[in-house]
Amino acid sequence: MNISAVYNDYQFQFNGGQDDFVFKLFSGVKDWNFKADFENYPNTTHTLKYGINYTYHTLTPNTASASNGEVEFNTTFKPKYANESAVYFLDDIKFNNKWAINTGFRFSMFQQVGPYTSKISGKQFGAFETAKTYTGLEPRLSINYKASNDFSIKSGVAITTQYLHLVSNSSSTLPADVWVPSTEIVKPQRGTQYALGFFKNFNNDTYETSIEVYYKDLRNQIDYADNYVNDISKEVEDAFVFGNGRAYGAEFFLKKAKGKLNGWIGYTLSRSERSFEDIEAGRWYPAVYDRTHDVSVVLNYKLSKKWDLGAIFIYGTGKLFTPVRGFFFVEQNINLFYGPRNSSRLDDYHRMDLSATYTPKPDSKKKWKGSWNFSVYNVYNRKNPFFVNFETETDFQTGTNTITGSKITIFPLIPSITYNFKWN
Repeated sequence: MNISAVYNDYQFQFNGGQDDFVFKLFSGVKDWNFKADFENYPNTTHTLKYGINYTYHTLTPNTASASNGEVEFNTTFKPKYANESAVYFLDDIKFNNKWAINTGFRFSMFQQVGPYTSKISGKQFGAFETAKTYTGLEPRLSINYKASNDFSIKSGVAITTQYLHLVSNSSSTLPADVWVPSTEIVKPQRGTQYALGFFKNFNNDTYETSIEVYYKDLRNQIDYADNYVNDISKEVEDAFVFGNGRAYGAEFFLKKAKGKLNGWIGYTLSRSERSFEDIEAGRWYPAVYDRTHDVSVVLNYKLSKKWDLGAIFIYGTGKLFTPVRGFFFVEQNINLFYGPRNSSRLDDYHRMDLSATYTPKPDSKKKWKGSWNFSVYNVYNRKNPFFVNFETETDFQTGTNTITGSKITIFPLIPSITYNFKWN
């Protein structure tokens, strides 16, 4: 049994059967959260897991303040409040040496509560009074077939419901991501995922390999309308449009688990697309999160009892954005117009990190154990663009206007030295 609760910056946790009570300090957590998880073992081949959780949310998607001399500006948006709760049940059964099944369901509920004034009816809701309720039934099933000691096949399907949404604006100068809750206007996102995987070990489990393919069907997806203008004085949910999405791909994995030299290589080939009737007549376009190629290489080498070396290489297809195609004037003010949604990409992202960890021989007289870590982030100082900044310039002598775009990069080569220790 595991029971934990979080309130503001504090977490309380109790693990049954271990006779311990854990108190932790967190920063930036503003929600109230409680969860309880339980496990039963009817026999050695059967495991039951079930539990409940509850979260009280306080969210303000867009707030801003500014000043110019004695003039100050502050948005007056009120926070949105919500109750999110769920109960789940999982049943893990191993029928024999070859077949195993994991099935379960999760019933979730999300309630937008007051204080709140309805944008649709104008009705006012008092504190903790329910303004809108959504529910979701989320079944899942996975089957594992072990063909031999070193080869297995896994397949599964799962239906999920998401009540908090991350929305990205790909046409703004600086990528702006905001978290918004489900409301009477914003409906929960729902998805169905299908997956099939093949897993094979070689050389007495020294090497582990896998190939997995997946497909996701997504509904109630969210994006900004074509005519959206980044105006911090307006509620962001008023600018949303809703549609469908899909994501599919294949993941390849190779791991060396034994020996002085170990590590893994992972490669993902994927697509993530969206379609909205109110955006370009329903054309399917890549989502801002779409990343066609994603490669990760991690290597570790045990040089000696005291020295460990490490290297990480990451490569990914460049991030999508909506390019500027021109400009027009409205009352002598320059306004930009954009090309097709997410039709351009930044340069591909890649970097290498190196590290070396020195662990002195343990000294029984000391009350702690320590180690030194020397690392270099982005060894070859790759200038990976984070976003494109568009600026308009006017030549008053010739009366011409031009638009220039410049790539903004962050995180160059960064060396660091860290000392880690723990009490004996």
